[in-house]
Amino acid sequence: MLRMLGFVLAFMSGASTSYSATPVDAWLLEEGGSIPTSGKVTQWKFAHPAPPVSHLPPVWQKGIDWIQRKTNNELQIKMYGGGSLYGVTGGFKALRAGVADFGTCYTLAEAKGFELFKTIQLPYIAPSNPYLTARIVNELMADGLAEEFTRRGVYPAHVMPVRPLSLMSKTPIRRPEDLKGKKVVSFMNAPGAAEDLGYSVVRIPFPEIYSALQQGVVDAIVWVDMGFIPFKIYEQAKYYTELNIAPTTIETCMNRRSFDRLNKPTKQLLSDFQQKLALAVVQRTEEFAQTAQNTLAEQGVEIIKFSEPEQQAWVKAFQPTVKRYMDKCEAAGKDCRGLVKSIAKLADKYKNLSNEELMQITIDEPVQGIIDF
Repeated sequence: MLRMLGFVLAFMSGASTSYSATPVDAWLLEEGGSIPTSGKVTQWKFAHPAPPVSHLPPVWQKGIDWIQRKTNNELQIKMYGGGSLYGVTGGFKALRAGVADFGTCYTLAEAKGFELFKTIQLPYIAPSNPYLTARIVNELMADGLAEEFTRRGVYPAHVMPVRPLSLMSKTPIRRPEDLKGKKVVSFMNAPGAAEDLGYSVVRIPFPEIYSALQQGVVDAIVWVDMGFIPFKIYEQAKYYTELNIAPTTIETCMNRRSFDRLNKPTKQLLSDFQQKLALAVVQRTEEFAQTAQNTLAEQGVEIIKFSEPEQQAWVKAFQPTVKRYMDKCEAAGKDCRGLVKSIAKLADKYKNLSNEELMQITIDEPVQGIIDF
């Protein structure tokens, strides 16, 4: 739970970014309705726990404005932020009960039932490019992964992958062996990794990480740029290791009754919209990551990048962790190893596409069949 809260709240902290025009930008600016008017207005609530300073709600609001324009304002969505309807946890229960029609639903808050989906978050399973991972997740959803959500009484909406976790430390971490004996705050989905690699996990609230580094309570932190930069971790940890270890995802869901009551053209529009909106959020986080690298360099942080052999040493070090998860997953009756093969196959299918091409293919050809209607 600490890992989930730390990631989510770090991700939702405010940040200033700049943009160059992309296919997603052009999509968000589209004008005019695209489905026939029905004369019926439907009002929805969209809920999330992000604070007012977060950089997420403006992206969501642009998406909401788009869907309202395209439905001729017949689907009206009002945003409820700051946990006013429900918090970081309890999203599935709240959405199932109709507290909101659409909102965040973090799988990391669920102890079981998402073994297949959480496979994506394991070390070195998904690609390091979140645009590519976003496309892969959509195809996997249509291929049966969505059932883990529908079994919880909701429909999956959009899933936003964030670039893989990195590590900041007080001493350089270049090899897996360098973690031995270290005290680490980790927001990684890797049960048992500490025992496998010989480090100890320190569980503290994320606002205390800075002082914990300062006082020597912890030696390193596995986190995201949206945590490192706003909390000025670079003032205490002068080494940044690009582990490229695993993406973290932010999930949203829809109330099934709310979606089922929509007419078919609106269902189609809304279903396709979710995949495109996810890319708008990915774009925001990628822009932030680029500025983060500049900030780290300006603060005198050494950025450690791996050669291919060095990266493979880390992949090998986490193999026992991944194997144990796979064994447990299959014991629960789910084919996680088969999912890993599917991820690799899809990554190979799209590996030659640029980020702009990955955006465009989702805008032009959103994956069908995620929700059956």
